[in-house]
Amino acid sequence: MRAAVQKTAPAVAPAAALPARALWVAGMVALVLALPPLIYAVLAWRQAGFLDVTWFVPHEEMKGAFESGDIGLILLSSVISVNMTSGDILANMYQLTVEQLLLSAALGTAVGLTIDAQVRLSKACAPGAVGGSAAAAGSGLAATVAASSTGILGCCGSGLAGGVLALAGVTGATAAHIAEYSHFVQLALIAAFALAYLRFARRLRALAV
Repeated sequence: MRAAVQKTAPAVAPAAALPARALWVAGMVALVLALPPLIYAVLAWRQAGFLDVTWFVPHEEMKGAFESGDIGLILLSSVISVNMTSGDILANMYQLTVEQLLLSAALGTAVGLTIDAQVRLSKACAPGAVGGSAAAAGSGLAATVAASSTGILGCCGSGLAGGVLALAGVTGATAAHIAEYSHFVQLALIAAFALAYLRFARRLRALAV
């Protein structure tokens, strides 16, 4: 008499889903980083009538800035440079600087943590809206877009401040001033979101007791 032996595959534990907090943070950081070049690409296409994107990483510039030890040069050095209208005499350039990378990552993280904490707080107690945080996040995105290093490089001079605003119809001098002060708006919003997150987190801990 034969006994049939059947091998059973070892049980595989299902992959743990990413926590909502991580998804909120990753999503907001990605949005804050992606929105400025996307908006600038649309505006450049509307002005030039075509879109031909090329990019490069100016590693020699960044290496020289880090070797100099000058914090100002390091913050202003480019992580990536993107030309939205390659082949044209005027280059519609977008640059992601070290400063904007750090500010965008900090803002996205603060917004993601705050919205996640507010959503969890709304579920734990009386239902509430996240409209206040969403509106503040919109202000942060607008400030990030305004502060981005965008502009036109060509035969008639160059400038990489407020280019996205200039393409949107704001005069050059006004666009440059708005771009200059947008960094401070970003810093203020990062601080505001950090304080809001700490307040929501404290309330969540109190509810868990």
